[in-house]
Amino acid sequence: MLVLVAKVLVRPLTDCIAPPLTSKVLKYCLEGVVPRKVLNGLSNTSISMLFDGSRPLYSTTQSENPIRLRAGKTYTGRVSVIDSTPEFLERVSSSGLASFLCTSTYGRFAVEFVEFSVVTLESLDIDLPVNFKISFLTPTVLSSKLMSPPPLARKVSSMHKLIPQPSLIFSHLLKMWNTFAEPEHKIGKQSEWAPYILGRQVDLVLAELDYRIKPETVIVGKDEKERLRKARGFTGWVIYKSIAKPKFHKTIAKLLALAELTGVGRSRGIGLGHIAITGLTTKSPKTEQTSPENSLSSRR
Repeated sequence: MLVLVAKVLVRPLTDCIAPPLTSKVLKYCLEGVVPRKVLNGLSNTSISMLFDGSRPLYSTTQSENPIRLRAGKTYTGRVSVIDSTPEFLERVSSSGLASFLCTSTYGRFAVEFVEFSVVTLESLDIDLPVNFKISFLTPTVLSSKLMSPPPLARKVSSMHKLIPQPSLIFSHLLKMWNTFAEPEHKIGKQSEWAPYILGRQVDLVLAELDYRIKPETVIVGKDEKERLRKARGFTGWVIYKSIAKPKFHKTIAKLLALAELTGVGRSRGIGLGHIAITGLTTKSPKTEQTSPENSLSSRR
């Protein structure tokens, strides 16, 4: 299984008002050049928010003004695809679509793919030190059902958790990894209990050293009755210390490498759950500035 990642530059040709989730600008433009059936047929596609430097652009219920994109200014985005063939990359490159103009309901944009990378899922890894920082750059939505014992999973209601509990994060990531990995590259024993067990193990070996987390309610859009659709999650950062044995620490690193490329939790496809991992050599989180460009995966 392949993991394809493309960095995209988006430049508005006129000043415009962006949708509450700016990932929809990039999604709309992609659908204009890549057939929707191809895009929807890919196993897993994650489209990031547009970033203004290191700042992701999205609206919350606390936002006073809509997001304005300025003519001529360059915003960055990312498209990540997990699939068995590099079809998305081949279509973009072979069709001469590495640079194109997009006319959408949100405005007119010049779009350019500037970086491509293709790696196998099993080769994903980061050099993860004992102390590391996870930055949740966009609202991350984790369901309490991720850690429901399998016999109870259908009997309990789902609630969105507003703290980054390690078991929820890694239970979700293991499910995603094993969904796409070839049989010989799946992690752990293959049973419905595997994500639950790994989640419990991670809770035992990761300790929070510091954190700054806040809940946010992001505006997803409107329904057919023009009512706002919302999702509540959290942003911020947590510094963890790992006391895992080397083999298990390696598993944690591989799952985080996947998370940096695809996101964590619900609605990853539209830019929620975008994270960055930073290795720490000091105890002070205030000395570390996190952005998609200085995360561990971007420095591999």
